Formats: sequence, C-alpha cells, structure tokens
Amino acid sequence: MSIDDNDLMDELETITLTDETGEETDFIVLDKITDNGKEYILAIESELIDEEDAEAAIFRKAASDGEEDVYELIEDDNEFDKIASIFQLSSDEYDVEIDD
Repeated sequence: MSIDDNDLMDELETITLTDETGEETDFIVLDKITDNGKEYILAIESELIDEEDAEAAIFRKAASDGEEDVYELIEDDNEFDKIASIFQLSSDEYDVEIDD
C-alpha cells in the first residue's frame, strides 16, 4: 500500500499503542469490524505504510473508558483465524494472508 497524498494520510485514523515496557508505537487503522459484539481493528505501523509487503496486525478492543480505547493482540488461534478471514473477505483494498 502506498500513500502519496499527505491529505489522505491526515484522513486515516492513527492510534498509539503502548506495550508492556512502556514503548509507544503509532499505527494506522486500515479497517474495523465487529463480530459477536467485539470490536477488532486491522492496523499497520505508521512507519511501514509505504512498504509493499508490510505486515499488519489484528487487535481486539479490550476496554474503553470513554476517552481512550485499550487494544490487545489476539492470542487464541481460532479467534485470530476467524477474524482474519472476515477482514480478508471484507475489502478489495488490501490482501490478508494468514501464515500457518
């Protein structure tokens, strides 16, 4: 995916995730879905947005306090495969490949 237009970059939703060590990483949200009442996002590190073969991550919303959402990686393989398949079918704008 290549983003050449700065205006388009400004329109994309960007989130900052903090890992367990306190390190912050900015992600661009590529897509959002809801499945069985749970919210998921497909996101890519913002610094990798212009990379042709960049890998995205799928996060599940774990909590929300009204101002800030908390996301976590999906650790259950069955849940991950199901959600990845939904993202795979939901858009022609990106390719989702599931590594075994």
